Amino acid sequence: MAMNNIGSVFVLLFCFICLSCSRQDGDNGFVETELGFSFKHCLENKTAPKAKVGDILLGELEIRQNDSVVLSSNFGSPDRLFRIESPKPGSLDEFLLNMHLGDSAIMIAPADSVTKYLSGFKARPNDKIYFYLKIHQIISQKELTEHDRQVNAMYAAEDSVLRAFVARKYPKAERKESGLYILKSSNGQKEKADFGDLVAVYYSVADTTGKVLDTNKEATARNAGIFNPNQAYKPFEFVLGDDGLIAGWTEAITYMGKGERCKVLIPSKIAYGEMGFGAIAPYTPLIFDIELVKVEK
Repeated sequence: MAMNNIGSVFVLLFCFICLSCSRQDGDNGFVETELGFSFKHCLENKTAPKAKVGDILLGELEIRQNDSVVLSSNFGSPDRLFRIESPKPGSLDEFLLNMHLGDSAIMIAPADSVTKYLSGFKARPNDKIYFYLKIHQIISQKELTEHDRQVNAMYAAEDSVLRAFVARKYPKAERKESGLYILKSSNGQKEKADFGDLVAVYYSVADTTGKVLDTNKEATARNAGIFNPNQAYKPFEFVLGDDGLIAGWTEAITYMGKGERCKVLIPSKIAYGEMGFGAIAPYTPLIFDIELVKVEK
């Protein structure tokens, strides 16, 4: 699933964009797509290298609700943001193909089109989600072969650590082919959730030290010291199989029936991988406590 809410918010966040893309401009210069997205270059380096399909973009990204409430930000700590895979007309990937090294830009999207990537925040039908982006580095497809070898070595090392961790703490755990572990589970309805079902869950997610990173349970958030008044603490509802969610999360829920509680260990390869997300560092395996409260076929 998707993570949000990075702790501190600074007044000067994204001043590098504001300098070249003043709010006084209003909507001038924005290009709208048939999907309801709007795009605008704040700074365009037309002579610099340009992104291509297969490239990985590194840089800074801040996501805001209605251009006011900060949902997530890595400002000041450039990191891997996107890999351009299959650009569709009017999509984010298509827009990213127009980015050059050093470019900064704004994307505005209807809230209902991106809630699957930003679970657990309060949004009204007319809300807009703003993406402020600056590109620091473009890694070409040619550079990725060695990079992929390094990433696979990290995943292999992590797998060895997780096997030892599970053997020590959860000796009865079941390991799936993907590397996901079902650590504990309770009984639910016999009919399991399947792709295409509308499901709703309560969840908490922690790292292997037990530090809670995110939850949609208010009591858990308060106990962990991560309560956020801008977050809606209620079951997270989505269509199972939605591409906006991490693979391990989707897989775990397919093993569950309505009313079941399950604790799963998801290796970083099928979680947030080498990029991490928000408070989740790269190569972080995650432990999810999940309660499946709704399944609609």
